[in-house]
Amino acid sequence: MKICLIVNPEIEPRLAVVRRIRDFLIAGNQTVHLAEAISARLPQPPSSSPLVSVFPTEELAISGTDAVIAIGGDGTMLHTARLVGEASTPILGINSGRLGFLADTQLQDLESALGHLISENWEIEERFMLAAEWNGNQALAFNEFLFTKHSGVAMITLEVFCDDQKINKYWADGLIIASPTGSTAYNLSAGGPIIFPETDVMVITPVCPHALTTRPLVLPADRVITVKATPASQQILFSNDGKICNINNEELTDIRISKSRFNVRLIKLPGRNYFETLRAKLMWGKDLRE
Repeated sequence: MKICLIVNPEIEPRLAVVRRIRDFLIAGNQTVHLAEAISARLPQPPSSSPLVSVFPTEELAISGTDAVIAIGGDGTMLHTARLVGEASTPILGINSGRLGFLADTQLQDLESALGHLISENWEIEERFMLAAEWNGNQALAFNEFLFTKHSGVAMITLEVFCDDQKINKYWADGLIIASPTGSTAYNLSAGGPIIFPETDVMVITPVCPHALTTRPLVLPADRVITVKATPASQQILFSNDGKICNINNEELTDIRISKSRFNVRLIKLPGRNYFETLRAKLMWGKDLRE
């Protein structure tokens, strides 16, 4: 197999994990792809093995591989999903971050997970992304799109439509449009529902709405959600998975959000399931008084 390793090279403890993975894969006669920014930070020069190939960018390192291993937290998984894009290369997440809903393989299980990966003893779980379009531009989100106010300004006002039907005019600190994958991210913190990943829906969740009766709304994923800032002069930030989009106020009057045309393919190892992840990460069933 050809396997690419993705990590934030500025976080020193994660580089040790990358070295463990690289050495394990080389010992198993697997080809490892690394970006120059990562290989330059590893203590052992990657050129010491003919099974290691180094590329100028992460995008080039991923190209042509059979799988990608993302080492870090969910932020690294989101970054990797955007890098993979339409290639839909399968992604295995190794959690060396904090919560890790997406990167759900723990470090204590690392060698076992790599063994399953090499032997192709795994399944694919398809997760769809969201796409936003405005004025000929497009952005993708694995978790959510967020409309939020600039620091220190009043609430924002947004009109939201499902296809051509008006849903509501929202007065709030922000508005989240989340995928099922993103339901356990900012959506959950804002009081939105947890959605099973394979459910074909999107959720609209207001952040601190003015009206108590303004609640999260779940919609079929085959609909188009249109968001309009009214008035356009408001100071609003628009972001995808925490990354601020380059967009001006006039363009915020017509942003269309829908299900993307391609999926992210996550590698699921034997013995793991979504409900196990929920119990572990959210500490369901645990008595914290003990």
